[in-house]
Amino acid sequence: MELDWQKIEHYNKLFQKWKAELFPRREYARRNECCFAFAHLLAEKAKEEGMLPLKIWCLKSYDADHVRAKFPADNAEGFETRDWQGYHVALAIDLPVYQNSRKTERLVFDPVVYDAPVRESDWKKALNSGEPYIMYSGCKFGKEAAADKSFFDGSGYWLDKDPKMDLSRHAGLHIKAVDCSGEKETTLLKSPLMILSNMTRRRQSGRTTDCTR
Repeated sequence: MELDWQKIEHYNKLFQKWKAELFPRREYARRNECCFAFAHLLAEKAKEEGMLPLKIWCLKSYDADHVRAKFPADNAEGFETRDWQGYHVALAIDLPVYQNSRKTERLVFDPVVYDAPVRESDWKKALNSGEPYIMYSGCKFGKEAAADKSFFDGSGYWLDKDPKMDLSRHAGLHIKAVDCSGEKETTLLKSPLMILSNMTRRRQSGRTTDCTR
């Protein structure tokens, strides 16, 4: 099946819009401990769009006792690492991505690692992780979240009991506390899905041009 680049571009535009509205300081591109907050607020936006958000959790990389990702960097090694103790979490949504098909792929919207949506497999690859260390949860908000203790004695906001205040307010406060004035931004990874989608768009545009000659 061939990718539907228009669908994928739509998802990416939503992602960029959500980030601009929620994180205008680009806090996600700085070293932080707020992945739970980014995932929560993005999930809230996805729900407002009528989507069914999930959260995908990585508990460990294969080659470390924690979660680690590598990012491009201008140094002798050509990369820098970012580490998360305990877990890394991101928004995931099952969405149709193929032409003339309802078949879905689980896409991950992780502003901390990738610049655009990616397939779940690419997200796992970036974290050098896999099934033994991956789990999923739903996304709940407001009173529904306060009543839910099914995930580590919480609603799936993070791997602990939920904070007592409103989760969206709690997430916003954590993101607001990220220092954006010092360390330079991390160069995020390019989305393989977007690269393939753009290739599909260019190829199909070429076919259209050829048909009109």
